[in-house]
Amino acid sequence: MNTKSILKLLPALALSWGAAAQNTSPNIVFIMADDMGWGDINANGNPLIDTPVLNRLAKQSMSFNRFYACPLCAPTRSEILTGRYFLRTGVSSVSQGYENMRPNETTIAEILKANGYSTGGFGKWHNGAYFQQHPSRKGFDEFTGFLMGHLGYYYDAIYQHNDQDIKSTGYATDYFTDQALGFIQKNKDQPFFCYVPYNVPHSPFQVPEKYFRKYKTKGLDDELACIYGMVENMDENIGRILSRLEELNLRENTIVIFLSDNGPNTFRYNGEMKGKKGSVDEGGVRVPFYISWPGKIKPGVTEQLAQNIDFLPTLVDLCKLNFKPELPVDGKNLSPVILKNADTFDRLIFSRQGFYPLNKCAGSVRNNRFRMVASAKDTLLFDMQNDPSQKVDVSKTQADIRKELVAAYLKWERELVSQYQPETTIEAGFAGEKSTTLPVQDAILSGKVKYSSVHPNQSHTENWVQNGDSIYWKLNMKNAGNYRFEIQYGCPASEVGSEFQVRMNSITLPFTMNKPFDSEILPDRDYVPRAESVERTWSWMPIATGRVDWGELILGIKLLEKQNQNAGMIKAIRLIKL
Repeated sequence: MNTKSILKLLPALALSWGAAAQNTSPNIVFIMADDMGWGDINANGNPLIDTPVLNRLAKQSMSFNRFYACPLCAPTRSEILTGRYFLRTGVSSVSQGYENMRPNETTIAEILKANGYSTGGFGKWHNGAYFQQHPSRKGFDEFTGFLMGHLGYYYDAIYQHNDQDIKSTGYATDYFTDQALGFIQKNKDQPFFCYVPYNVPHSPFQVPEKYFRKYKTKGLDDELACIYGMVENMDENIGRILSRLEELNLRENTIVIFLSDNGPNTFRYNGEMKGKKGSVDEGGVRVPFYISWPGKIKPGVTEQLAQNIDFLPTLVDLCKLNFKPELPVDGKNLSPVILKNADTFDRLIFSRQGFYPLNKCAGSVRNNRFRMVASAKDTLLFDMQNDPSQKVDVSKTQADIRKELVAAYLKWERELVSQYQPETTIEAGFAGEKSTTLPVQDAILSGKVKYSSVHPNQSHTENWVQNGDSIYWKLNMKNAGNYRFEIQYGCPASEVGSEFQVRMNSITLPFTMNKPFDSEILPDRDYVPRAESVERTWSWMPIATGRVDWGELILGIKLLEKQNQNAGMIKAIRLIKL
């Protein structure tokens, strides 16, 4: 070959080498279901449900037969993101500020981004909806989804794209998958982290009719037909993601992870395990977990005990990331077990329901053989190898084991509960924050004002029937500034004219509910009557402008004089920086 020919080849060789260098770090696709039980997969012995994609993924993966999440979803998500027990992160429950992650926590997305990854999240966040906890400030280059713990309507919903509201089209699971596929396509030539936390089969029970009808023809009731239909639709969408990876020749260099965030949200087939979502028994916290990396992870099943906090240290090792933790990481690096370079080991897996003292909630701890379950009523011990359904308490015959596990659990609990600091005060007014939306679910209600549901998530306030009633939020403003105040509301023409005021400590700003808006209930797409609030149409109305000082303050809305029977409905207040 002459010199001229060699020179012509050099640019192509350089490009080829550059592409190879870029692709040495594995991509990560992390998929999570919401309220899906271990038994909601055909491969786990459920003959009523069709999950061909997950069945196939299980065979292609290292499948953890004993993997544990938290009893509720927000704690699970905080543990996955940080590698730390949920109480350390400030998260303990699912609403009213108790789902907010502490701003100083480092997420796996931040670590990956610092190591040159593009990061995207598509679906349910549920670790804080305010400025510092927003995915855009927690390591995600791109986020499309919803921030609260509950999505009230699964069709043509309003989501957030980064910091802006957007109107979607179609069914939620399909839409989130579309966004994830776009992200993968856009970042196919560089390492990426694609986080897809779906919102199914969480209630409300809405699914495209063809899936519902399929399971109804099998003789299932409406609730189970909808749940299994939601899972099958998700299964198909996971198949779309895997197919796109294959089409782009990315599958060989992509770690694919699948799991659920807690046990099933109803009593249904779950391998005869005791408990469901919210329970610290096996059925409430044991979930499927598959991890696949063709050519690197040999498919199989492991009995290794594992849990949410293990993801961060495991991915740091598998992807050879540079990371020096500023806060202690609780999780264990499972990569030696996953890569079959080490044997399984025994350990303690701790579970608890929230931040309350043990006399107000339940907690449990298990090792390879036993599970100890403690509550205000009793302390029980179960031999999980010989009694996986937890039917026989062996506390008396295994007194030493019971004593040992109780001591270990109480030591763990005392440490975490004593250090727990919730992030229930809303911090706002940051330099880059253009607006702050305060939903009523995070407000404190007084008088006869009430939520539209027993579940605050996605609720609105109604029953504004008594002068002097109010709602208020606790704020910590980082900077003073001038703001325009708007409320998200509904008020028929027959109810306009009521007088309110916005109050910030000693400052009051009066306004009148003078613009009618008929808030209509969205078309009924539920197959099962919902416990949550119905979803409605809403409008925004400017109500005042004023200066907000820095520091801690109470921001409230008070009804001064109602005009008719009811003064309307309020869903949120928004502060827009001028």
